[in-house]
Amino acid sequence: MSARIRSIEVATPAATLTRARWIELAKRLAPEGVAGGVIERLAERSGIDRRSSAATPEEGSGLYADAAGEVTPRETPGTAARMRLWRETAFAMAAEASSRTIERSGLDARTITHCITASCTGYESPGIDARLVEELGMDRGCRRLNIGHMGCHAAVNALASARDAVLADPSARVLVCCTEVSSAHFHRSARMDRLVANAIFADGCAAAVIDAEGDGPELAAVATTLIPGTADEMRWTVGDHGFEMTLGARVPDILQGTVGPWVHEVLTANGLDTADVGGWAIHPGGPRVLDAVRDALRLPPSADEHSRAVLREHGNMSSATLLFILRRLREAGVPRPWVGLAFGPGLVGEMVLVR
Repeated sequence: MSARIRSIEVATPAATLTRARWIELAKRLAPEGVAGGVIERLAERSGIDRRSSAATPEEGSGLYADAAGEVTPRETPGTAARMRLWRETAFAMAAEASSRTIERSGLDARTITHCITASCTGYESPGIDARLVEELGMDRGCRRLNIGHMGCHAAVNALASARDAVLADPSARVLVCCTEVSSAHFHRSARMDRLVANAIFADGCAAAVIDAEGDGPELAAVATTLIPGTADEMRWTVGDHGFEMTLGARVPDILQGTVGPWVHEVLTANGLDTADVGGWAIHPGGPRVLDAVRDALRLPPSADEHSRAVLREHGNMSSATLLFILRRLREAGVPRPWVGLAFGPGLVGEMVLVR
């Protein structure tokens, strides 16, 4: 008996920003003292050609726009205003991606037994999980679990929880939904780590159905590692003006020095080596993170092509990103096994082996 992925579907806000448009907006919002050349270089190094964003005049959010839709460097929005944007955008994306993935799975929404949601960019109670039960017509006895504030690796934790539910009860049918509105936390700051965060994060949602039936990709194993002495390298805290990301410049170097032994140990325990892996879904925290992980595992340049493609086309959507990559691997017919890797505050590494 195994837990398998029946379907994965995605959703994004309607507004798409090209790199040039993002640079234009970022320059207009930058505080005094931040040179336009710095913003341009960060955008060029991000590896992102376009991204979806809810906090733009194109979406009419008003978060950084006046009544005429003009972006103005006015007072930085408070946390309450940012949470309103998250609520409006996150619920809409979650309903769209979840309804599509349930339809693609061939199941009736009323047969879903578990609903697992993840988001680190917003909170509300009742949250996305309860809204999905109501709006999609799921059984009101559906077991609900929300994974909050775990960051980019939360998708692996959500998949692991879904796997546990199915292995405990083969009749379980689990909806997993990862939804992030990172643009709600765009900061008018001169701090370099906040400028980097502005440059790489984007909005998106991915939802999957997991159960014990069919011949879809199997969630064969999951693993985690908390890297000692790295708690200050990446933090995600709640401030008066939204959630505040702290990113240490040493993160890629730390990953390059620690990822290899851990991944090899997990693969060996499952009778595999890196050469046996058909597809890699490496969360694109940024091009330097992808370089570091690829070098640590001594993978060929093509190993992270699907991760870079998702980064290029969508940006870093935090927890939703890994499911975007797994969906791409499946659609491209990449032979299994696959390995999904993601890293977040802690520093913590999460891994899922898909056969």
